[in-house]
Amino acid sequence: MVSNSSNDSPFAAVLRGDAPGTIIARDDEKQFAIIASLEPEAAVHWLAMPFESGQGTEALEHSDRERFLQLVDYAISETKARVGDHPELGIGFTIKFHIGGYETIPHAKLHILSIE
Repeated sequence: MVSNSSNDSPFAAVLRGDAPGTIIARDDEKQFAIIASLEPEAAVHWLAMPFESGQGTEALEHSDRERFLQLVDYAISETKARVGDHPELGIGFTIKFHIGGYETIPHAKLHILSIE
């Protein structure tokens, strides 16, 4: 379930439908989603994330390594599944994440970017 706590993030609001945004993929069983970036750095720039907010990517990796690795698997498999609709992903894509102070929103996320 998506949190609505004091640790809430703008991404959780998008997943709840309380804020504008495009949901590319959503798995209610696994509690993961992919949304389109509001500030794209490539033709395709998506964010894969768990529904829960309140901790950044590095914190998730430290506190629940299995969940972090499930997120990586989800990002890769869902992106590959969408190559037919987004041919620019067919030549490859990059998955990156921020660690430390550069991660400004406390919500674990992986960036999925088409190769330019």
